[in-house]
Amino acid sequence: MAVKTFNGTGADLSGSSGEADRVLTLSNTGTTRQSGLLVYASGLALSLTTEYTVSHLSSSTTITFLNRLWDDMTVVVNYYENITGVGSDFELGPIGDFRVEVTRTPVTMTTDFHGNKTYTDGTDETIEIAPSPYNKKYNLDKSGLNKSYDLMAFLKPAQTLNKYDKITYDSKVYRVDSVSPRDFNGTRIFNVAMLFFVEDE
Repeated sequence: MAVKTFNGTGADLSGSSGEADRVLTLSNTGTTRQSGLLVYASGLALSLTTEYTVSHLSSSTTITFLNRLWDDMTVVVNYYENITGVGSDFELGPIGDFRVEVTRTPVTMTTDFHGNKTYTDGTDETIEIAPSPYNKKYNLDKSGLNKSYDLMAFLKPAQTLNKYDKITYDSKVYRVDSVSPRDFNGTRIFNVAMLFFVEDE
């Protein structure tokens, strides 16, 4: 998502000064959304439905001011718009080129009052990832840390994958240690999962 701001006056709206139902046309080039949309007239925040209406479009979103509005009044609109192409380019590119089908087993981890952990497997599903061999170790001179990952996986932003889930890939079972989003200018591009080897299938 990209954050945009319109700064203008009533003279930028359709209609004549002092009329109601004047329309402001934004210069957005991606679909706007209601979440985060703030509309001000002469410094006062307006309420949706009672004071303005909006038609969210992929370009040239329109805002109708229901009450009288004069040309010399300041008009400010803060809004978000989707950035088209960025996320889909990554899905059609690297993920599309190198994806493989794997089995995801959702896992629920519970801890009892003794601190013992129990892992409960859910229903398997087939998902797509772009795997990359990975190995990262911390030597003992780094505060005794010893952390090792055996696989890094790139996923589509809408793909569900959680910590403790299991991934079966190439006859090997891996457990998910972490899933991190990767954003560009407020838009989710892809997710990165770090996994460690558990056992052969």
